[in-house]
Amino acid sequence: MHSFVCVADAGSFSIAAQRLGLTQSTVSKQVAALEQHLSARLFQRTTRSLGLTDEGSSFYEHARLALAAIDEARAAVSPKTEAQGLLRLTMPLTFAESRIVPIIARFMQAHPQIQIELSISDHPLNLVSDNIDVAIRVGRLVDSSLVTRKIGTARRVLVAAPAYLHRAGRPEAVDELQSHNCLIYSLLSSGPRWRFASGESVAVSGNFRADSPNALRSAALAGVGIVANAVWLFEKDIASGALEVVLPDHEPEQMPIQAVLPSGRYIAARTRLFIDYVATELAKDPLCAIS
Repeated sequence: MHSFVCVADAGSFSIAAQRLGLTQSTVSKQVAALEQHLSARLFQRTTRSLGLTDEGSSFYEHARLALAAIDEARAAVSPKTEAQGLLRLTMPLTFAESRIVPIIARFMQAHPQIQIELSISDHPLNLVSDNIDVAIRVGRLVDSSLVTRKIGTARRVLVAAPAYLHRAGRPEAVDELQSHNCLIYSLLSSGPRWRFASGESVAVSGNFRADSPNALRSAALAGVGIVANAVWLFEKDIASGALEVVLPDHEPEQMPIQAVLPSGRYIAARTRLFIDYVATELAKDPLCAIS
């Protein structure tokens, strides 16, 4: 069963064999024996691809649960047993690059038997259909059926290029943002309304919106307008003077950083270990620590 799941995860018998430390022929024989035992064909094999059959997809979900339960049972009686296996993650691009990938590197050094598969996406993936173990998401969640744990808080800031502020003027109050060209992050649940820690809010508008924080940053650097997003996105630009903080005494409302798990799925020990590790690391970061 372990070999079968490893092949399904890798999409290749040869890669699975490398991960398992076995020969390819041994893994092939193990999967063939499993298929014979189940009287079912688990993989659809062609010369160019390897995919799960309908029976294989169904068995895969149950097999993952069974193996996770075995890991948990082993850990309960052997707490010193090294966590192992594949951990599938997803998170937004800018947060991954600026904060989480370095944490993942340290986590893997501490737990060398765990493999990480990271899917970068600013759009939330379906945790079940995409076989994601845990997602890290920034902002409020719309889907209330998901299992969540708050592991940090994203501090946010308003910024603009000096050229834009010279051309359009520098706002001195929150309501003055209504007369400025504000760049809109289209995936933000609050839409074109910016909320502030003070409780103030303002409806904003502008001629550019995007579903990518990096695209909004680039537009701000080009002098298009004012943008609001996580401080970590603009750290270097603010330090270099390429972008300036707007309304420094009015901090935008902070956003929760949450670990998100699919409901109804057994949570493997390695998943719990990773979430605890990330939460501990973010608590040391002044831009992400829960306030």
